Amino acid sequence: MTPLIGAKLKEKHATAWLGGLANHLYPGEEVVAITKTDLMRPMCNALAVTNARIVAFYGPEVAAKGIRREISANEIGQIEVQKKFSGQSLIIKSRAGEDLNFGAPPDPDVDLIRGAAEQLTLAGAAPNVLESMAAQHERQGEEAAAWARVEVVGQHPSDKAWKVLKDHASPGETPWFVVGAGIKGCFAAFDDRCMIIKVGGMTSLMAGSFGGGRITTFHYTEITGIEYNSGMVTGVLEVLTPSYQGSANKDYWRGTNKGRNADANDPWTLSNTLPLEKTTYQAALPRLNEMRSRIAESKRPTVVVTAPESSRPQPDAGSLSDELTKLAALREQGLLDDAEFQAAKRAALSRHAG
Repeated sequence: MTPLIGAKLKEKHATAWLGGLANHLYPGEEVVAITKTDLMRPMCNALAVTNARIVAFYGPEVAAKGIRREISANEIGQIEVQKKFSGQSLIIKSRAGEDLNFGAPPDPDVDLIRGAAEQLTLAGAAPNVLESMAAQHERQGEEAAAWARVEVVGQHPSDKAWKVLKDHASPGETPWFVVGAGIKGCFAAFDDRCMIIKVGGMTSLMAGSFGGGRITTFHYTEITGIEYNSGMVTGVLEVLTPSYQGSANKDYWRGTNKGRNADANDPWTLSNTLPLEKTTYQAALPRLNEMRSRIAESKRPTVVVTAPESSRPQPDAGSLSDELTKLAALREQGLLDDAEFQAAKRAALSRHAG
């Protein structure tokens, strides 16, 4: 199916955006129409109608970040185009009574996108796409349940930190415990690695990377130690590796009057340290000790023992009676004399005796 492209959308942009959007469509889902839009929250500059739903996204980032607003055909209650100061906004009223703003398409494209949306509402989602959507929703439900079972010690990580964990997990994988330290960040342990994550507005500011974050992964085979240094109330959890050797103590009091990255020992800004209250560390200690055991296990050398040649199983040469019958036949044919026959017979008896 060749989608209809809005008059104000350049073909090169449409091609690029459709290519990125393809990674986020259900099997059997096809784009019917696409145009530009103007939506601030969430920020979207593209609007598309497929044979299953209406979606809005930010074109330059759709491949990596996906769809930002959507409504499926079976959820659409009413389609309205409302006059606003920024133009005509497409408002979809869901059957549950929620108003979803899909932004303001260019005036020449309003009829195009509204017509496609109304046709979708009448026809409903394509049956094959509905099956794909149902299957994916089931998988997402199972995944959400698995993540809900992750043990969290301390404060629950922020939504941004939780998203980072999901983005860094393999399909079907979840951390087996997470230690949350509020705005300081969080620590997460997987089966073969652990992570220190410092993302989010205030967290990234305190980590010296405002607007970004610090996300560091440590594989157990590379970790040389897990340290915790504390005072009466607060402390610092530190992951030691050949790159982070713990050559200096990490505390709260050095460089407090300097910029966030001016002090090389500030545990808020270092990638391998997490400021952590003493009570939270004590609560997490059983899991951390278990992780230390896994680290030690990952470093244990693997020994491969090769059996000597003489002790290796030999190919089955058949039963003793079969072998003696063959030897007798060779003697009858004159291929073996009596001495050779007796020598071969003794060898056969010796082999089968073992």
